[in-house]
Amino acid sequence: MKIRNPSASGRFFVNLLKKKVNKYVISLLFAQLLILQVFSQVETAVKNTNPGIRIMFYNVENYFDAEVDTSLSYNEFTPGGDLHWTSRKVEAKRNALYRVITALGGWSSPTIIGMVEVENDAVLASLIENTPLNKKGYQFIHFDSPDFRGIDAALLYRPPFTPLSAKPIRITDPKEPSFTTRDMLYVVGLLGNDTVHVVVNHWTSRYRGLLESEPKRMLQAHRLLQLTDSICGANPAANIIVMGDFNDGPENASMQELTKAGHGCPLINLPLQSQNKSVKGTHKFQGNWAILDQFLVSKNMIDSSNNMQVVDGHGNIFTASFILEKDEKFGGLKPNRTNIGFTYHGGYSDHLPVFLDIKESK
Repeated sequence: MKIRNPSASGRFFVNLLKKKVNKYVISLLFAQLLILQVFSQVETAVKNTNPGIRIMFYNVENYFDAEVDTSLSYNEFTPGGDLHWTSRKVEAKRNALYRVITALGGWSSPTIIGMVEVENDAVLASLIENTPLNKKGYQFIHFDSPDFRGIDAALLYRPPFTPLSAKPIRITDPKEPSFTTRDMLYVVGLLGNDTVHVVVNHWTSRYRGLLESEPKRMLQAHRLLQLTDSICGANPAANIIVMGDFNDGPENASMQELTKAGHGCPLINLPLQSQNKSVKGTHKFQGNWAILDQFLVSKNMIDSSNNMQVVDGHGNIFTASFILEKDEKFGGLKPNRTNIGFTYHGGYSDHLPVFLDIKESK
């Protein structure tokens, strides 16, 4: 402010005003410097604990478009279906997934993202093209599977991962020829300068009961072992990362089968550390937490002499507050999900995402 020819009293008030303004400017600058320092410290801490190669797995809970699929009898996720699924809900779901991916990535987006309960290419393309993920260079791999609801496994990736080959692994049951389920997704690629084998899984649910469905998951465990044993038969030092929603916990027979001694390619089921002490798993059913979403790796990936290693030998359960909500019925917290039964809830997923970090020896 410029004042011309002020009187003596006017000069007093002008000088007083200048002093107050100067103090305000100094205080504002100090506050800005403090904020920048805090952000710098946070950024440094995050960079020191994140090697830049983060691998994520997420059961995204029914990421459908709103279109009727005439090739399927299941079309509940449509405007006319029981879930009254609309384009607006699809957009909200897409933006919710973007928010989770961005938050989990921290200062750097995940390099590889395994996803399950994805309907088709269209919803994946929308996620990486119609959100700010379009600046990250993501591509995706997806194959249609024979699942009766039309949900599949998929892989999103960005540099430094370069896929070399990809194929679905079909699951069949000789005792039940009509049985169909989601395919496993098998992708081989270069992660930096190292070859890595990635398998994304979504095993048969417990919807029909634990005992009734357990043989199907054992079937899938044996099929996965056939694959990993063949990989290690060709290269005993292969880097293998198996991720998925197995609908069984580490203590169940199917997961024990994957890690027991005697196989040609021993797998290690990585312990998962929760970022929130009150969150005991990745999925909650009737008040009980279970670790259904897991990572298994070939033994050499936790060997300090291997060029590619899992940081600290464990994975992590992502527990950002916005993907959780209060469990009014059973106490504690629970995942903030998209639908509860046939009612639209507007959350994120009924599963929590998991992730691990990879470092490469120089």
